[in-house]
Amino acid sequence: MVSASGTEPAARAETKTPILERLGVLYFRRLSATAPRVAAEDAITVLNAEERRQLSAVVRGAVIRASLAGAVSAALAAGAEVLAERLFGAEHQSAGAAARYWALVGGVTIASAVAEILFLYWDSLRAVHRLSRAAGLDPFATEASGDGAAVALALARAALELPNPTDRVFGVDPRREASKLKLAIASLLYKVKVSVTNFAVKVLVRRLAGRALVRTWLPFVAVPGTAAWNGFVCWIVLREAKIRVMGPSAARELVRAIFDQGVAPSPEGRLALVRAVASSIVRTEDLHPNLHAVLVEVVRRVPDPLPEGIDDSRVFLEALPRLPPEEQRMALQVLLSAAIIDGRFTTAEKRLLVEAQVACGRTPDVKPAERLRRAFVAGKGSLDELIRTLL
Repeated sequence: MVSASGTEPAARAETKTPILERLGVLYFRRLSATAPRVAAEDAITVLNAEERRQLSAVVRGAVIRASLAGAVSAALAAGAEVLAERLFGAEHQSAGAAARYWALVGGVTIASAVAEILFLYWDSLRAVHRLSRAAGLDPFATEASGDGAAVALALARAALELPNPTDRVFGVDPRREASKLKLAIASLLYKVKVSVTNFAVKVLVRRLAGRALVRTWLPFVAVPGTAAWNGFVCWIVLREAKIRVMGPSAARELVRAIFDQGVAPSPEGRLALVRAVASSIVRTEDLHPNLHAVLVEVVRRVPDPLPEGIDDSRVFLEALPRLPPEEQRMALQVLLSAAIIDGRFTTAEKRLLVEAQVACGRTPDVKPAERLRRAFVAGKGSLDELIRTLL
């Protein structure tokens, strides 16, 4: 059996917090200490017109700065390569010339890349902090505890592009059904990202341009590619940060609405609600902080000890036909909430939702989940009302 208390996993997670995350949270708190308090006029999951305007301004400024940082870094490296060609020759016929060539090119490239990375991390942390305040949230204004500490760590991971934890929580293993080969390939593709793009563009330029033009300008091909990639990654980071800002309050709103429908679930029904969230985590192969928030909210309302294998999606699907219709509806509502709370609705989650609907004797329909996801990401409408009317 696994305890339904959330204190033990939280304590373990705190002791294992990587140094980059701790530094990120420390910087957040320093920023908050010198800024005025934030007070949202409405729910954090609802973004009014002024909040959306401020969010757009924060994202636009950060994307421009990230693009410029990439362009400057790539231009410095390219300039060093062109200068080295002129000073030491293209063929590096002597060992001394080759050493001086690579000392100049390598030194400038490494120095510019390190400066670029440090600037991007620093500016990303600033932008994420501003974004959270623009949305009406500042978990760093006081000594963070509970949900505030969790949100702070989640935002630090988003700003620094760090992966989510893979530890078991309440007996749920995010990698239970994950393919190790798939994870390795995904990591490799992320590492080569912009390098492959720049290489492909260089090959194309070599084919289309003359020899003299290639020798002079080819090193600068990476400048627009690096700028565009930095801008794109920055936009992705801030979109993810916005979703994490809204996540905990969205989780509370959704789960409260589901449990406040006048239905008293049976013991098997209560476990099915936990299994619904756990199965969604397993199918996404990632313990997103918003999914963790939904799991915590559901477990808080389920007093039963959690059995081993609570994260087995097959057991969840096999249990659904045995539940009465009102408990099936609650389980599907929890599954819908878990499927969209990270801002994505993946193929694996769609498949799980379809399988769950079939197990409940319903006609498969994923459109309600997509409507709920769009409303959550846009910050429009009451999630409470939406989840009550779905299914």
